[in-house]
Amino acid sequence: MSVLDQEEFIQLRKFKGKADKEELQKILEEIEEQVNKGVSLRSSIIFTYANYVEEVKKNMDFYNLISTILEKYSPKLGVENVTELIINTLS
Repeated sequence: MSVLDQEEFIQLRKFKGKADKEELQKILEEIEEQVNKGVSLRSSIIFTYANYVEEVKKNMDFYNLISTILEKYSPKLGVENVTELIINTLS
């Protein structure tokens, strides 16, 4: 079974066309940057979401799902690959 067939990605597809992909791209890039500097993934997510608190608050369910996907699949696939999967799923 493909990662894209997992429940989280099925839920993510429901946000297709509803999410601000440009803003999401910035957020994911910042998370990647933090992780590459050696900051833990969870801390990177918290730090980045704090920087984009207004956007995150407007779309809390969406960003909770993004966090879940990042935390669940990044250890196996890498943050860069998971962020790419997220963006491609929403395209």
